[in-house]
Amino acid sequence: MQLPTEQQCLKYFEEYKVPDNIFNHCLHVKKVSVFLAEQLKKAGVDINLELINCLALLHDLFKLASLKSLEPTKYYPNIFTAEQIEMWKKLKQEYPGMHENEIAFEILKDEYPKLAISLKNVTDPRVIDKTWEELVVHYSDWRILQTRIVSLKQRAIYLRDNYPQPKERWDDYENLMIEREKFIFSHLEFLPDKVAELIENGK
Repeated sequence: MQLPTEQQCLKYFEEYKVPDNIFNHCLHVKKVSVFLAEQLKKAGVDINLELINCLALLHDLFKLASLKSLEPTKYYPNIFTAEQIEMWKKLKQEYPGMHENEIAFEILKDEYPKLAISLKNVTDPRVIDKTWEELVVHYSDWRILQTRIVSLKQRAIYLRDNYPQPKERWDDYENLMIEREKFIFSHLEFLPDKVAELIENGK
């Protein structure tokens, strides 16, 4: 499988003028994803650590383009540079109405087709048959609030508040993530609430 190196992944953040808060979030999702993937691999799960690393790092690469406006919110001051504002406008114009995962697919599909497909699938709740890599990164993304490891419940509160949708839709989405958490940890010998402690202690 053709994949970019970590250095190449990091260059994308410079090229597409990704704000620091999004970049730092991606770094923390990568940390949790790689930790869980390593533990699953030790438990006998066939999982691609190199793909996990790229997928986790790049999962929100085009998050800026999915923002409807650049106005401040209760969670983010949204103070953007002139370059970031211009990139936001450019991506909006070139990929109108697309979510960040769809933009990633369009941009990377020719050079890294398998990575592009996973980036398209990873945060889409409608994709039920996710690969192990997509499943782990999607779950890890739910466990990171900005740069903190939190519970699914804490993350759900933030998502409901920041991305208004009908309550029933968020209920279904949260229940889906709870089921996925149970599935992932059925292969591991520790509980979800131990993840932060284990990572901090370098286990």
